[in-house]
Amino acid sequence: MTISLTELERAVEALRGMAYEHRLHILILLRAGEASPSTLAATMNVHSTAVAHHLRHLVDARLIRRRRHGRQVFYSLPNDAIGALVDDVLRYIRT
Repeated sequence: MTISLTELERAVEALRGMAYEHRLHILILLRAGEASPSTLAATMNVHSTAVAHHLRHLVDARLIRRRRHGRQVFYSLPNDAIGALVDDVLRYIRT
């Protein structure tokens, strides 16, 4: 299988984006659906500024998307491929 340099760089960016406990936890939580930063922070028992920091990295890595509704912001997975990637990581660690 061949891969372009651009594709390789995107893969590294995605894996690097997931390579933190809080970021992976956010991705796992977003498998259940869209959530606000405050909901994620409360569920994870983490300060909201830490969650905001990790959300920025996940958006930059294109692992999540942001949607505004008035003054509220919601985050979700952009496609089923990201959900499948998270599922594969969880399946890997459970074997």
